[in-house]
Amino acid sequence: IIDAWLEQNKKARRKQRQTAKRIYERLRDEYGFKGHYGTVQRYIKRAAGRQKEVFMPLQFEPGEEAQVDWHEGWVIDNGVERKVQFFCMKLSYSKAPFVYPYERANLESFLDGHVRAFEYFGGVPQRIAYDNLKCAVIKVGKGKKRKLNKRFKELRVWYLFEARFCNVAKGNEKGDVENCCKRSERTYLSPEPHIDGLDQLASKLFDDCQNDLNRQGPPTHDNKTVGELLAEEKPYLLSLQTQRFEACRRRSTFIDSHSLVRIDNFRYSAPVQWAYHPCVAKVFVDRIELLCEREIIAVHQRRYRGGKFVLNPFHYLKLLQRKPGSLDNAMAFKGHPWGEDFDFMRKELEYRYEDDGTLGYINILLLFTKYPEVQVKYAVRTCVKRRAFSEEAVLNVLHNEPLPDRAKLDLSDRPELVNSSSGIRDASIYDQLKNREGVLV
Repeated sequence: IIDAWLEQNKKARRKQRQTAKRIYERLRDEYGFKGHYGTVQRYIKRAAGRQKEVFMPLQFEPGEEAQVDWHEGWVIDNGVERKVQFFCMKLSYSKAPFVYPYERANLESFLDGHVRAFEYFGGVPQRIAYDNLKCAVIKVGKGKKRKLNKRFKELRVWYLFEARFCNVAKGNEKGDVENCCKRSERTYLSPEPHIDGLDQLASKLFDDCQNDLNRQGPPTHDNKTVGELLAEEKPYLLSLQTQRFEACRRRSTFIDSHSLVRIDNFRYSAPVQWAYHPCVAKVFVDRIELLCEREIIAVHQRRYRGGKFVLNPFHYLKLLQRKPGSLDNAMAFKGHPWGEDFDFMRKELEYRYEDDGTLGYINILLLFTKYPEVQVKYAVRTCVKRRAFSEEAVLNVLHNEPLPDRAKLDLSDRPELVNSSSGIRDASIYDQLKNREGVLV
């Protein structure tokens, strides 16, 4: 009778389950039970032990499997406490961990985490275990059937690894990465780290993962460290591809009448000549790329918070030819995007030529559409120094005065990049080529 009631408890709401006291009362009142309450308590405790799940100890071969999961954590970023998402991958043989921080646990971060983890480990495991993450699984079917995300399938094909998915609500089936997440929360992020941006946090986590390589490995591996086991495992990992996987989410969209593209509640600008055109947005963790007719027309830094508009003032310059009155109120031109020299140039032009001065200033801005940005800014800066305030003076500098020579690149801190060769080759190498048999002329 007690076993039947305990089975009913599993299906009942948590707050309406029968307690040991209630079971004792029902036995006494409904079945005339004459025993003691402690007897019922002891039986229920033994029954609960019989119902607990028993686990099978597992052992993996080198390079056979890795496990992936997300966890959340809190950090102090520039004095403000905020939540960060962490991608975790752990090799099942060596137990080597990889942890990396992201703003969101979304598809592009999921893909980027794999690419970074593979490069960190120096290879790709033959199989990776997941729970049913939305980044990978669109729909859970019967048994082992899963409908997978298209980009996740492309990642698998690119790196040639297999995927294993846990049963629903069975996170213990990937216990290695579950332990990795707990260690990250309780060790890497305890106490809460004070950081200046996620790049600094990523550097800290890299050091933490490197330090963990000195820890003792699992007891089944003869007292070896995690680092020693990782060195043993690396030859068994699949080789990385020569080209890096493009870890982004692709989205087909449309450039609207304001030459804007909406992505995740933010609006990114495109050159005005592409307004009303269909485009493809490549959404990376750190940037947005807009493509029209398979050509990249705009690249923006990815935004997660702050203003809802990400505008490049150069995208709207050509529109000034038809709408010169928008110079002062156009959102893209707010905040002195061209610099102080241009502001001074406009003030002087309008003082000297009144209405024609504004048109002259617009013509100077339109030079950005014909000449490189650095040349136009250098020409305006030069004219301001000479107090030559006119479009003709700027054009004269552009046409007749080359940019000053740039300083020599200092590579003293990167000796491996310094080419110490004189550039003169020994002529004997041509004699060797001539004497080689089978040379095609």
